Amino acid sequence: MTSPTTTIAPADFAAALPPHAVSATVLVTDISGRILMLHQARAYPGHPAWWQLPGGLGDLGEQPAHTARREVEEETGLRPTGTLRPLVIDYRSAADGWPPVIDFAFDTDPVPDGQPVRLSPEHDTYAWHTYDQWLPHLQPEQRAWFASLWHAHTTRTTALLTDGRDVAAPTAAASG
Repeated sequence: MTSPTTTIAPADFAAALPPHAVSATVLVTDISGRILMLHQARAYPGHPAWWQLPGGLGDLGEQPAHTARREVEEETGLRPTGTLRPLVIDYRSAADGWPPVIDFAFDTDPVPDGQPVRLSPEHDTYAWHTYDQWLPHLQPEQRAWFASLWHAHTTRTTALLTDGRDVAAPTAAASG
């Protein structure tokens, strides 16, 4: 015996989907292998003001690579060249009043050493440091994500994370 099939209007189906946000960041390095990080001028809900890669939330319907390019240019004045290569895709569960966030982290071609940076009002300073030099400046919840990002960059792979942790090898991401 079969049960009757209910037809749902596309708009009703779409309205019932769970909300989420999309964000994108870019790992900007220079020829010497140093990483560009920006320090937030103000804290935002659920997080202190911290060091972060250039990036931010996507606009409605904006593709992640476009978000990444737009955010880097808005926050630093730099324009990523070439193809943006996916490094990390991180599904972050809803927390601290935020909806779930799907974060795309991309790699781009290195920029020349001494590349000038023009900060947006969102940030109060920037710095170029090596991976190891950045570790003491990271918040505890950033460390596994940053380790996975750097591993993906150095091995030219892509990592899939959940809440900042590598779903394939949870202990490998934390060890750096």
